[in-house]
Amino acid sequence: MNRSTPKKRNIGQKVKYYRMESGLSQKDLAARLQTINCDMTSEMIWKVENGRRSLSVFEIDKLVEVLKVDYNALFAQDKEDQ
Repeated sequence: MNRSTPKKRNIGQKVKYYRMESGLSQKDLAARLQTINCDMTSEMIWKVENGRRSLSVFEIDKLVEVLKVDYNALFAQDKEDQ
């Protein structure tokens, strides 16, 4: 199965980390995304964070914007994979 976001990069875990660093709940993050025309629900965010859903490029763009992180922060390879 082709994934739009590589599973071994643990992007979902990184989204969770930066969401929590920002002091946002999944519901808060979903609300902020929806205000910038990204129709993600808190359930969708849970699925992303738990590796059950991949992200589109559009969703990644919006997450980077809301979480105020660099793309590289989400796509960096984990140390154990290097």
